[in-house]
Amino acid sequence: MTSISYWLINTFTNELYKGNPAAICLLDEEVSEETMQKIAQEIPVPTTAFIEKKQVEFTLKWFTPNRQIPICGHGTLASAFVLWQQGIVPKEHTITFHTASGPLHAKWQHERVEIAIKTYPIAEMECPSALEDWLGCKPIFVGRTELDYIVEVGNEDLIVQFEPDFSAMKQFPVRGICLTSQSKEEDIDIVSRFFSPAQGIDEDQVNGSSHGALGPYWCEKLSKQQLVSKQLSKRGGVIYVTPQHNKVLIAGAAVTVLQGELNI
Repeated sequence: MTSISYWLINTFTNELYKGNPAAICLLDEEVSEETMQKIAQEIPVPTTAFIEKKQVEFTLKWFTPNRQIPICGHGTLASAFVLWQQGIVPKEHTITFHTASGPLHAKWQHERVEIAIKTYPIAEMECPSALEDWLGCKPIFVGRTELDYIVEVGNEDLIVQFEPDFSAMKQFPVRGICLTSQSKEEDIDIVSRFFSPAQGIDEDQVNGSSHGALGPYWCEKLSKQQLVSKQLSKRGGVIYVTPQHNKVLIAGAAVTVLQGELNI
C-alpha cells in the first residue's frame, strides 16, 4: 500500500468553510485514471485535482465524484496555491499546468492566485420555451458557449430566490446553466449562480470557467476593463476578472482547511 499527500483548499475566499472547496492530490508516481476516479468518489468535495510533476512543469487532471472533467477553474487555482504554499514552486515563478484543455498558467499576484483561462465566445440565441419555463421568468439575454447557457436576468434578487429543478436540466444539451445579473452592491460589479448536474455538481459554489464568457460579456456591457464578480451560492465567493484578447484572467484568494495522507 502506498500513500499520497492531499490538501483540502477553499478557493475564491480567505475564510474557512466558504468559497468552493477542492481536494488536491500531489502524485509522486503515475496513478491510473480509474484510481483517480475512485479517490474523487471517496472525498466529499465537488472536484478533486491530481498534480503530477513532469520535469519543470506539471500535468493536472480534475475529477468530480461522477467523472473526469475537461476544465476546472477552482481546481486549478487550488492546485497552484498548494504548490506555492508548500514551497514546491517559489511564489515569484509562474506555474504551467498541462491539461486536457491545453496549458494553463498561474501567477501569485497581490496575495491572490491568478490563472489565465480561455475566452468562451457567447452566441446569442432565442430563449427556448423549455428554458423559460425552467427559469420561471423571461430573461434579458440568453446565449450559448461551447459549454454552457449564459442567462442574464433582471436583478440579483431573482438569482438569490431561484430554486432550480435539477432533474429538468437533463433536457438541456449543455454542461451547465449560468444565471447572472448586475450587482446591487457598491463594490461588486456582477453576480451569478452556476448549475451543472451533468457534471455531477448540482450547484457549483463558485465557478471559475464560466467567467471566460461572463468577463467579456459584462465588460463590454458595463464599459469596464475588469470586474469583481460574486457567486450567490450558499458558500459564496469572489472572483476578480480581467479579459485580455483571447484569454480571461481570473483571480481569487484561497485558504487551507486540512491536509493529510491518502492510502491507495
